[in-house]
Amino acid sequence: MRAGRYLVRSGSVYIFQIRMPKDLCGNVARPVRVSLGALTARQARIRADLMAAHARHCFEKMRARRLADERNQDEGDGQGSPQFSGETQEEALAEVRGYLKAVASFVAPEPPPTPPHQEAAFEGTRGLVGIARELAKGPDGNPVVVENAELLKARYVEKFSSGGVAGAGAIPPVPQSTTMAPAPIGVSASAANTSISAAAKPGAALAASKVPAFQLDRRFVERAPSSKPLFSTISDEYLAARRTKSGDDNADVETARFRRDLFIELIGDHPVDTYSGTDLQAYVSQLKYWPASVKERPSGMSAREILAANQDLSKKPLGIKTLREGYVANVKAMFRSKLTEHDYRDPFSGAKIFYPETAAPSQATEPLSADQMSRIFRQGVDGGLLDEALLPLLGHITGRRLGLLVHLMGSDIREKYRGVWVAQTNGIVKVGKVWRRVPIKTDASTTFFVLHDLLREIGFIDWAAACGDQFLFPELMRLVDPSKSASSYMGRLFEKAGVTGKRKEVFHSLRGGNIELMRDNKVDARDRKLQAGHTLDDEHDFYGFRAISEKRARELAHSPLMECVDFSMFKGLDFEQLAKAKRTFGRRRKS
Repeated sequence: MRAGRYLVRSGSVYIFQIRMPKDLCGNVARPVRVSLGALTARQARIRADLMAAHARHCFEKMRARRLADERNQDEGDGQGSPQFSGETQEEALAEVRGYLKAVASFVAPEPPPTPPHQEAAFEGTRGLVGIARELAKGPDGNPVVVENAELLKARYVEKFSSGGVAGAGAIPPVPQSTTMAPAPIGVSASAANTSISAAAKPGAALAASKVPAFQLDRRFVERAPSSKPLFSTISDEYLAARRTKSGDDNADVETARFRRDLFIELIGDHPVDTYSGTDLQAYVSQLKYWPASVKERPSGMSAREILAANQDLSKKPLGIKTLREGYVANVKAMFRSKLTEHDYRDPFSGAKIFYPETAAPSQATEPLSADQMSRIFRQGVDGGLLDEALLPLLGHITGRRLGLLVHLMGSDIREKYRGVWVAQTNGIVKVGKVWRRVPIKTDASTTFFVLHDLLREIGFIDWAAACGDQFLFPELMRLVDPSKSASSYMGRLFEKAGVTGKRKEVFHSLRGGNIELMRDNKVDARDRKLQAGHTLDDEHDFYGFRAISEKRARELAHSPLMECVDFSMFKGLDFEQLAKAKRTFGRRRKS
């Protein structure tokens, strides 16, 4: 007899299972499975329905995160937003499995309460085990416990043997520690240590902390004993894996490392299973005062000194998007990376984090008007630099991301169908003597995209194809981070053209404008996704070739351009001369 939807059975144990959507995990055949334990059939079905709902919620969060990552790369916000959580099939499976294991633990029934007549015996057992653990640590054991071990043993043995409850007078005197933990930012030392000092006094159970837990110095808060690895250990493994995949000089990996180090400096390095949502809230609360600009974080100051110096918020703090999708998301990804391997719960699962009101909300990208686009094109051509002249046009006509366009080579341009030219990158290029990965978001970005016939009319396609194995934008490719530099140059170009919409009107607006234009031209939704490099997410879309057909490609190549936009400045350009121009310290080029 079948166990039920989302369920399989092994003896008396039920196992929840669900398949990952193909847009998140490709064609991986095996489902994600999590044990629910020994349950009745009715309990298992109820639990499975809850788990399935949480799984679908997790899938949507992963899709939203990937979409946010794409916008981060396209907008070039300079904050190094995360671009690598859940990219591979194995990572996506591990993330979902870890999340569902955490959910399973939360929806599991609570264990029955200890009978009142046995509570004293259990308390005695717990006390004796705790003493043994501290004594086993040797010199690292808690001095309060070690120095009073015999008195504490006698007290807990009495509880265990008699089952009675010791009175207040039975609590042995415990010397108060004179070592005080440093206070967190904005909290006095005396207030921060109220709970620490109170715990060393008789009747400590009746003492109430005057400071919320997230405002305590989380580096010194007492945590449960654990045999799990430190957070620094698992995060090092995570970063090493990312570095292997993305390259030693990948800026995003180094950004993630910096944010990891900041978390450890503020919250402390503890066994990975001893953290809680309170630690994450403490991290976010302290980052309220973290300057958004790197230039306003003096290299000679520690993180705590920088935070203390900006208590008056004289320096602009982080925006909500960078805080949530950058600093917090990086830390969460590291914690989740080893859930299965080390068998621990996600410490932040289900935690509701409150973000400071000073974190500015994200600015939604807005479309460019025909007049703005014409001014950008004119300014780019008049500047005499190939990247300024061509990248805005390519962004508008192809709908592809800036990072991919920057890395195009002449050999990427080919005549796919008669009279229809396309561009396609295989995802890896050789820069100098080193192979590098093209900054693409998904495998869908490696599919070909159609080049509008306007590019043939102005002579760009003939020139580009003749470049062979050379980069189309060699001056950018000489730089340490071509994509980031190109993003900065495009931002300056927009400003020179008078397009300054406080980050609402950016290079990404060109990409969005192309997608809107395809909608206006009645281009099929599947072809729009293929042209823009978006992942197909409909089951029906996976049938047939995952490429644009000849008929549809021809329609795209000759589709109407945006009305009222002036393209006349591109006619008669000398692309070879533009390619020779040099950018020198931000001044005009030298021919």
